[in-house]
Amino acid sequence: MLGISTTDDAGELSDEEILLRCQSQPWLFRVLVDRYEAPFMRKARSIVFNPLDAEEIVQDAFTKIYVHAAKFSPQDGAKFSSWAYRILMNT
Repeated sequence: MLGISTTDDAGELSDEEILLRCQSQPWLFRVLVDRYEAPFMRKARSIVFNPLDAEEIVQDAFTKIYVHAAKFSPQDGAKFSSWAYRILMNT
């Protein structure tokens, strides 16, 4: 397996690959947070309207994504982002 030593190096990896690798290299999860934090905040704020509530929802969603990373299973036509947004919306 290719070793990734920095988040800069990880920028080339797919979301799915990062999620898989973050189980053994937890610092990689930061790449997913960097990629999805702003869009998740926009989505949450469009639903709850309160910035503090939206921030808490997004934090909870990222925690659930990390904790349940091993349960992610790529599906034909569906990406990590579909799974992650479903977790956000359910949160």
